[in-house]
Amino acid sequence: MTKKERIKRTATILFAAKGIRNTKIEDIANVLNMAKGGFYYYFKSKEELLLEIMDNSVISRKGFLEEVGHLDIPFEVKMKMIVKRRINLKDDRYNLFLFAKIYENGEISLTYDDYMKRDVILSEFLYANSHEIKEEFRDDIEKIRVMLSSSLTSLLLYLINKTGVEVTDEESYKRMVENYKKIDIEAEVETYYAMFLKSLIK
Repeated sequence: MTKKERIKRTATILFAAKGIRNTKIEDIANVLNMAKGGFYYYFKSKEELLLEIMDNSVISRKGFLEEVGHLDIPFEVKMKMIVKRRINLKDDRYNLFLFAKIYENGEISLTYDDYMKRDVILSEFLYANSHEIKEEFRDDIEKIRVMLSSSLTSLLLYLINKTGVEVTDEESYKRMVENYKKIDIEAEVETYYAMFLKSLIK
């Protein structure tokens, strides 16, 4: 992992654990045992760092949805793949943890507008597959997207809390991820689909 990637990982976990407002550049630098000037070599500000973290997440998500969109499989299976990706928290997917926690901490307003300007791919995916959605819901694509986003974030938070680990730093984050592995993600996907998506899809 490069120094820049290490800064992004450390910052992401601290933003999630302590809150964006409460995390200072000094906090990030101290965890990495680097001078504050070392941070500024890679990022001009905390805001620039946060935007890059969001951009990385959007680029990854866009690639995934484009790949899923081209698969010759039923739409139901595609939607289950999307749900699984949104709740399948792993050590290297710490961005998921950040977005769940800023939602929980009420800090979504600090990132939401910028994030949504970058993240139109889910809406595009749903519009491209609107023929797979029941006719009575086809005028509500944006509402469906919002429902998906908020409900999946809430489910992810529920599963994170279920691990019983309060994340305060990288070590506790790793413990939380280890406990998260015990969750039956496939069963969670099936339950979510039955509760929120089955009635929408043809």
